[in-house]
Amino acid sequence: MMSIRKLAYLLFTMCFCISAIGVANAATAGYNLAPGTQTVCDVPVSSGDTVQVTFTATGDESNSLLFWIEFPNSTVANLGNVDQYSATFGSSVEGTYELGFNNTSTSETVLVALNYEVNHYIFGIPEMIFVLGAIAVFLVVCISVYALLSKQTYT
Repeated sequence: MMSIRKLAYLLFTMCFCISAIGVANAATAGYNLAPGTQTVCDVPVSSGDTVQVTFTATGDESNSLLFWIEFPNSTVANLGNVDQYSATFGSSVEGTYELGFNNTSTSETVLVALNYEVNHYIFGIPEMIFVLGAIAVFLVVCISVYALLSKQTYT
């Protein structure tokens, strides 16, 4: 029979392990692109992940900023001159998305505010919901086993 102390240690260990899991990878970055420069932001993904990308470029000539995405399968999508972009897409292979910004066609500095988020999935279920479901099932099993194996005293 599992004592309350052992059950508490087990629960603490599970909570610690779950907190170590990366539920989502999100980042915010800002780039000051001087005239004639370019930069690339790498976004690592696993197979089955969903990536949400949003950026806004500000400056007098921000609509002259060249933007491209290189997908993990080496396909390049050149989106041309843009000053705003927002998209969500899925990854079918493991690798790295490269988000590229090129400021070679302008004569002034352009500020790029980039936000991206990578959501992981397990068996087609978002990782956070899957982990919470697994914890709930585990706790129900532990409580059931404890209730069935506990000593019942009658007076």
